[in-house]
Amino acid sequence: MPALPPRHGRESRWEVYTCCNCATRFARLQRILRHVGVTCEFCTERHPVLVDGKPFGFLRCRHNGVGMYTGHQFEAWLYDTDEFADHRDGVHYRSTRASRAEAMADLAHWRSMFGPIEDDLSPVLTVVADEQFNKYGPGVTGEQRDALLEGTLEVYGVGTLRAYTPPHPRRGQFYADTATFTWGLIAPSGLEGIYTGAAPKSLAAYAPRL
Repeated sequence: MPALPPRHGRESRWEVYTCCNCATRFARLQRILRHVGVTCEFCTERHPVLVDGKPFGFLRCRHNGVGMYTGHQFEAWLYDTDEFADHRDGVHYRSTRASRAEAMADLAHWRSMFGPIEDDLSPVLTVVADEQFNKYGPGVTGEQRDALLEGTLEVYGVGTLRAYTPPHPRRGQFYADTATFTWGLIAPSGLEGIYTGAAPKSLAAYAPRL
C-alpha cells in the first residue's frame, strides 16, 4: 500500500504496508529496508542456516511487488547476538538480497569478520535450497516425489562463497560464486547451511556429481 503522507511538509522515511495473508499492518524504515514487501514477519517461515551443523542464523523469504512484478527477496538474520539480546526475539537483521545464495553469503561474511576466527576470508561451501527445481518433472521417481512431499528429501544447489579481494570496494565481503554451483541435487532435508570443510556425507551419498 502507498506510503503515509508526510507530516509538516517533510518527506516521511517510513512506509506502512498491510500483510496480504493476515492483514497485519506493519511499517518499514526506507533507509534500512528499501525493498517493498507485502508479507509480515509472522506469516513468513524461518529457514535455519547452520555453520558446520551448528545454528547460526536464518533466512526469511518475502514477497516483493504485485502483479507481473511479483518476485521474492531473501532476508539474512543472525541468532544470539549479545548486543540485541532483548530485541526482536534475540535476532539481528543483516541484509536483504535477491537470491538465497547471496543472502547466505552475507551470513558467511558476518561469521568471517566477527566470528570465532576473525578475518578468515577463506572460501566456504554452501548448500542452498533449490526453489527452481521441478519436483514433478520426468526425471523424478515416484519414491523421490513422495519423499519431497513428505519433507524427508530436499533439492539443493551446492557451491562456493568467496570474499572480494582488494582493490574491490567490497573487499572482505562474501559473494556467491555462481560458476561453482551445481543445482538439482536431491538429498535429505535439513542440510542447508555453510560448511567450512567438505560437504556433509549424507549429501555426498545422494549427490554423486560432487
